[in-house]
Amino acid sequence: MKPKVNAQDFPKFRLSTDQDLILFLIKNELLGIRFMNQLSTVGFDSSLFNIELGTAILSLMGFSNRTDTLWEWYHSALDNHALKIDVENQATIRAITFDFYVLLRIKLHSEQEHAMQR
Repeated sequence: MKPKVNAQDFPKFRLSTDQDLILFLIKNELLGIRFMNQLSTVGFDSSLFNIELGTAILSLMGFSNRTDTLWEWYHSALDNHALKIDVENQATIRAITFDFYVLLRIKLHSEQEHAMQR
């Protein structure tokens, strides 16, 4: 049974339910990272409380070979995008979420091309 996901208000075109789910997970991953980073700046050790959605995101996107190099790239890109989040501006959150989604699509495409050349 597929979960029912409400369409997100992202770009001005319709996305599939799977893409909406991925965007929902990315948005929550970015907001979670932003929140944990903010807690760290005021002295809280938030390392035990991170919710890791990366495995679900990468799986749904089609990354079948999740190497250490991919994880390092993912977390670096995630941290960079989370820094740009303004939690009071929903339009910015949607834009950064969609930018991260596009970046993941580009990375997936390059990973698939690299695998085909081997």
